[in-house]
Amino acid sequence: MNDLDDKRLSQALPGWVPEVRFLPETDSTNRRAMAWANQGAAAGSMVVADFQTAGRGRLDRTWTAPAGSSLLFSVVLRPGTAPEGWPLISLAAGVALCECLAGLGLEPGLKWPNDVLLGGRKVAGILAEAAEGVVILGIGLNVGRVEFPEEIAATATSLENFSGRAFSRLHVLSDLTGRLSGLVETPPAEVPAGYRGWSRTLGREVRVDLGSGFIEDRAVDIDPFGGLVLAGGRVVRAGDVVQVR
Repeated sequence: MNDLDDKRLSQALPGWVPEVRFLPETDSTNRRAMAWANQGAAAGSMVVADFQTAGRGRLDRTWTAPAGSSLLFSVVLRPGTAPEGWPLISLAAGVALCECLAGLGLEPGLKWPNDVLLGGRKVAGILAEAAEGVVILGIGLNVGRVEFPEEIAATATSLENFSGRAFSRLHVLSDLTGRLSGLVETPPAEVPAGYRGWSRTLGREVRVDLGSGFIEDRAVDIDPFGGLVLAGGRVVRAGDVVQVR
C-alpha cells in the first residue's frame, strides 16, 4: 500500500509547508516545483512524487528509483540572503538529512558537496537549482529495498538495504521537513560548522572531477560559501569528489 498521498502529506507535514502536491508520477519534482514557483507558489510549497521518469542529480546525472521505494521531493525556497550564499542551502539540507537518519539509529555521513552516505554508500542526493530569486531544493532518498543496477550496486544503498529494517516514507519525510525548516533559515555563517561535523571528506585525500580535468589533494575545510578547501590552497566550488582515501 502506498504510504504517500495528498491527505496523509497535508496532515503530516509541518506548518511551514503551506501547500503540498503529490504526483504518482512525474518527469522531475524540481522541474514541477520551478514551474509552480514561476506561477507564484509560496515559500515552503512542496512537490512530492512516487516515481520520476527524468529525475536528475548533480552534473545532469540521472536519478532512478523504482516506484514506491524512495522519497522524491522538491521545496520552493525564496531566500532572503544574497545569491553567493545560496550554495549553502544544499549543505544545510545535507545536515538535516544526517540528523534525520541519525534519529533513526543510523550513522550517516556527507561526501562533499551533497551526497549522503551510509556505510560509505550513497543513500541520498541533493540538487538545488536557482532562478530569479527562487531556489528549488530537491532531495532523493532511497528508503525501501532496492535492487540496484549492476553499475551502481557497489556504491548505492537504501535505508532498508543497509539496516535490514523497513521505514515509513511518510514518517521520514515528516521528520526531515521539520528539521529542514530550521536549517534553511540558519545564518549562512553557521552552516559550514554544522556541515564539518558530518563530513566524510575532510581530512582525506580526494580526487575531484572539475569537468575539465581532475585534481588530487587533501580536503581540509569548507569555506564560508560552501567551497571545498584543499591543502594546496585551492578552493573547489564546482566539482565532484569521485574518490576519497
